[in-house]
Amino acid sequence: MAPTYLITLTHFLNFLTAYTHTILHLRHLYPPSSFLRSKFHNTPVFQSRHPALCAWISDAVAAVRQELLNGAVARIAVVIYHVPTEGGKTGQAKVIERYMLDVSHFPVVSKAEREMELVYDGSDTEQDPDETVDTLPTSKAKGKEKAKPLDEDVDVDLSEQFRAALVVLTTRCSQLAPLPPNCSFNISLELKDEADADPPVGHPQAWIPVQPSLQKTGRGRTLNPTVEDEGGAEGGRREGADLGGVKTTPIRAVEAGVLRFETWVEEARAKYDIQGDDSQG
Repeated sequence: MAPTYLITLTHFLNFLTAYTHTILHLRHLYPPSSFLRSKFHNTPVFQSRHPALCAWISDAVAAVRQELLNGAVARIAVVIYHVPTEGGKTGQAKVIERYMLDVSHFPVVSKAEREMELVYDGSDTEQDPDETVDTLPTSKAKGKEKAKPLDEDVDVDLSEQFRAALVVLTTRCSQLAPLPPNCSFNISLELKDEADADPPVGHPQAWIPVQPSLQKTGRGRTLNPTVEDEGGAEGGRREGADLGGVKTTPIRAVEAGVLRFETWVEEARAKYDIQGDDSQG
């Protein structure tokens, strides 16, 4: 049986989770010993062993899923930012790198059609309609059955595309200059400039606006949400000044079935300013 849109979207979200964990390892945001090396789509990836970090990423990806289902997302970004400390005081957060995924070409599927099978050229993979992509053991196994791999039952073309994106990500990260100390990250969204693409506000509120330097405007108001604040607004900084960065490096364009998205990394001006200050010091 052909996969449904919900199943296909779940494969993408599993990829996004692995993509995020791997970025954190490759850019050394956390000690290397805190990551496990594993295999995903037949290529090495890394996964954090810290329960709180894993839970945070899982919650963020779940929030991304809801906005993708709403058809409101243009881009997803894993944002790395630097928080300077001088004289024991914490300065304003500065964006260093943004790992972008342009998902603006994802299909917008109505709720009634999300469980319909997707049939497209080049797909010869059959899927049991009773199977799920859940990795939890079944109740009959009483927790003893081995967890199902997250890359199982993925269409071979889509799996190869995911694999290629992860391989190129590793190569591109090895070519980037090291990050300064005191860096952290978040996951942010850029919404489509469409009349029905409203910011995801409500209760509970999973998203809050990013700082002005990462804001873009549409229809007269801000359209950029993020999972957590990056350290407050940058006083006097021009709105949208950090969008696009000063250097962009392509990673991979993925096109398989109904999924079409592009990935790249943007390096912000603050990264080069910090490097210049360090070399002068």
